[in-house]
Amino acid sequence: MTTLTSALRTSRSGVLAAERSLAMPVRDGTDAQGGKYVDVGAGARVGVIGDNTHVEHQNIEHLHQVMPRRAVNWPVVVGRAPGLASAYQERTAVLDVLDAAAGTVVLRQVVAGGGGVGKTQIAAGQFHHCDADLRVWVLAGTRAAVLDAYAEAAVRLDLADREEAAEARAEAFLGFLAGADRSWLVVLDDLQDPADLTGLWPEGQGRVLVTTRRRDASLSGGGRTVVPVGVYSDQEARTYLTERLGPSYDDLPPDALVEVNELAADLGNLPLALAQAAAVMINDAISTAAYRRRLADRLRGLDEVFPQDADADGYARTVASTWRLAMDAADQIRPAGLAAPMGCLVAGLNPSGIPEGVLTGRAACELLAASTGREEVSAEDARAALRALHRLSLLDHRPAPSDPMAVRMHNLTGRAILADLPAPTTIAAVTRTAADGLLEAWPAIEKDTAMAESLRANSRTLLALSPDALLTATDGAHLALFRCGLSMGDVGLVHAAIAYWTSLARLVEARLGSDHPDTLSSCNNLAGAYESGGDLARAVPLYEQSLADRQRVLGPDHPDTLTSRNNLAHAYESGGDLARAVPLYEQNLADMERVLGPDHPDTLMLCNNLACAYASGGDLARAVSLYEQNLADMERVLGPDDLDTLRSRNNLAGAYELGGDLARAVRLFEQNLADRRRVLGPDHPDTLMSCNNLAGAYESGGDLARAVRLFEQNLADMERVLGPDHPDTLISRNKLGGAYESGGDLARAVRLFEQNLADRQRVLGPDHPDTLISRNNLAHAYESGGDLARAVPLYEQNLADMERVLGPDHPDTLMSCNNLAGAYTSGGDLARAVRLSKQNLADVERVLGPDHPHTLHARNNLAYAYRAGGNLVRAVRLFEQNLADRQRVLGPDHPDTLTSRNNLAGAYASGGDLARAVPLYKQNLADMERVLGPDHPDTLISRNNLAGAYASGGDLARAVPLYKQNLADMERVLGPDHPHTLSARSNLAYAQRQRPKPELNG
Repeated sequence: MTTLTSALRTSRSGVLAAERSLAMPVRDGTDAQGGKYVDVGAGARVGVIGDNTHVEHQNIEHLHQVMPRRAVNWPVVVGRAPGLASAYQERTAVLDVLDAAAGTVVLRQVVAGGGGVGKTQIAAGQFHHCDADLRVWVLAGTRAAVLDAYAEAAVRLDLADREEAAEARAEAFLGFLAGADRSWLVVLDDLQDPADLTGLWPEGQGRVLVTTRRRDASLSGGGRTVVPVGVYSDQEARTYLTERLGPSYDDLPPDALVEVNELAADLGNLPLALAQAAAVMINDAISTAAYRRRLADRLRGLDEVFPQDADADGYARTVASTWRLAMDAADQIRPAGLAAPMGCLVAGLNPSGIPEGVLTGRAACELLAASTGREEVSAEDARAALRALHRLSLLDHRPAPSDPMAVRMHNLTGRAILADLPAPTTIAAVTRTAADGLLEAWPAIEKDTAMAESLRANSRTLLALSPDALLTATDGAHLALFRCGLSMGDVGLVHAAIAYWTSLARLVEARLGSDHPDTLSSCNNLAGAYESGGDLARAVPLYEQSLADRQRVLGPDHPDTLTSRNNLAHAYESGGDLARAVPLYEQNLADMERVLGPDHPDTLMLCNNLACAYASGGDLARAVSLYEQNLADMERVLGPDDLDTLRSRNNLAGAYELGGDLARAVRLFEQNLADRRRVLGPDHPDTLMSCNNLAGAYESGGDLARAVRLFEQNLADMERVLGPDHPDTLISRNKLGGAYESGGDLARAVRLFEQNLADRQRVLGPDHPDTLISRNNLAHAYESGGDLARAVPLYEQNLADMERVLGPDHPDTLMSCNNLAGAYTSGGDLARAVRLSKQNLADVERVLGPDHPHTLHARNNLAYAYRAGGNLVRAVRLFEQNLADRQRVLGPDHPDTLTSRNNLAGAYASGGDLARAVPLYKQNLADMERVLGPDHPDTLISRNNLAGAYASGGDLARAVPLYKQNLADMERVLGPDHPHTLSARSNLAYAQRQRPKPELNG
């Protein structure tokens, strides 16, 4: 007969499910009192590896699918090539070189030349006139952009699914090209760094065309041909000007073209310069002669506009003069005088793209007003200045306020403008104003990942332009520098954040000194980046050094010092060192109450963190009491709708759930979700996390149908709002996998756990704590499905990794050891299971104490291993001790206590002591129905086990009806194919076969 007793064995996976405040704001900006602050992570989510929960995992799988999976409608065009310019010139000399190699099997050509010579137009002409089956246009400014374009092509050709990683889709596309029997053309436009194409050069019987300003030797190797592109020929330049100005003859002076040849010579036949000159002449209705006179007046004083490495084959000075004239012409367009200072502001920012709001906000308008002597400049005026620059081809403005790349200026144009700034504008003023504009435009919640990346890229551009302007002895480090680093951490770019804070900390120290508050803040934030990346070995010493430095420089009672002490305590807690974390939290709370007062927001936040540390240490009674007090204080001081109040309410709900009070937990989670939707909106990250936590509470309460629906909805929302790689999205995906496993849908659970593990390895790295948790959960899903051949090696690998990364005494390491022992038990390797379980119990008791919930789990599982091995005497003794301890520590109605009572009854039954087993099963079933409800999965299992005890005692008259009722309930609640339902059906069939057959009277 199949029993379900083991299903109530303590679950051996854990979860990062709860939300908590990582730390109070790290003070590093400017607050209302003139102090400085930067929030380094308030509201981060943490959690515990615990009973009946899932711990939070990634290898990049390269997709080599070289044929479309479905029929493709040829020809296919991917990407958008620019249209051909007005008066487009064929560039005969260049085309002859390109066409000469047309018969080559593998044709890879690099069109190289200085800025403004028309490389992109040449490539666009080739692209538009090509009749290949496949044409792909790639903006190759970065390696990421190339990968994204290849990945999009793979989707368009149905070589891969959009959900797959960009690298895998790109490899599938390259694999297709290598073996394709169709004609194809791939254009890689504006390559900035030849190294970006390492491993990404297309191979096969097609054509590759690259445009670039670079002339590195690497571009001519590997079968590639460099095709140099210079300026127009005399004939091409003359033809261009004649054709470009032709449609405007009626608006131009009669002698408009008299000096066309001379003007082309003055401009050095440079296509970009000719285009800008033509625009000025058309807009101002002047002749070529008049334009030449303007140009001549501007030649002096521009020798330094372009350094030697930017010289476009000797024509740089004429290019700079042309840009100056175009700027002057733009400055005459209404509102007059604003185009020049606006051009200077754009020139200081990222040439790849700038959000419009940065250039039309308060800071930008104040600069424009100061530069022109106006009393006020409006956002509409600033936008009009952008349009004026757009008309004169000095920049490209796409009028979409939400476009993160709305404004683009050619890098050479910007460099020329910055080298000839009009008084009173200075590089420092441009840099500081642009940085202020970035801060204004930066959203408090980064929902648009492209916008956030644009803001970060522009911040880095400003730092490279003028570090002196952003790091001054008077003002310290500009807040935009801190916002940039924090943004990286907010979206889960842990490795980029570490690199950024490392560089910034060195730079700030070199400019401002080792004891400057901003230097100390940068070091603190670097420690926070290491902690977010799971590198506690580096985070903790850096936090300790930061605390010592702040105590020495600022004093022990300075708010920044108190913040450092809080952050160090949290790092200790993250590392499982609760013996150091809790006393440090307690000391810091006392100091904050003395220095800042008991009602200060930072004091209230630290009280919340101390409560969380109590919960982590298994002291749920103190945790709940402190959470309840903290929530009441926050509601009184901050109001019921404050973000910190909502977080405190969420954490109290989580404590109720840990304590087994699921009714109160669900009610509070539901209230908090409704409040967050009302206050923050449905797409705020905190709202999404509330939704995730409520789904987890439904799962804990056995309402799997609602839990799965809510998890699925929440995952879709997180992927839409935060992106598929955000740490919160990865947590949500992990939780959904756990819900699928709880619901018996192991096929979907395994697929999702495998995907999440791969994603976490790619995004966070193989040694990040969340990655290790994902690996644990995948192993547990394998074990639940009976695939011990995959489960056991994965558990063993994960335990070794946790011991190496986190240390042998970290709570997650101890839980991983417990899980491996359970897998040995499941596989029948009872000798190893018992040895490992005994060692694990001793370690957990030593590290966490005899009453910690993890210790009680470990003791339960050792007893289960004894029972599985037939050592019922020791099993019963240990089950009895554990039941008594759980009743004392957790209370008689805690779900873990009910589990212990079920397991003790099972041990009695295994030993044939049905006189004690049956009453205990009956009592436990009544308690479960009262506490968890009649349809909770654990209640259904308990009912199955009572029926099994009746059957073992030969009382089939009671066993069979109870089995029948339970089977019907399981089919209704869990579904007909759930593993528990299948076991219940088997048990009923077995009991019915044991019934004596009626005798026939003949």
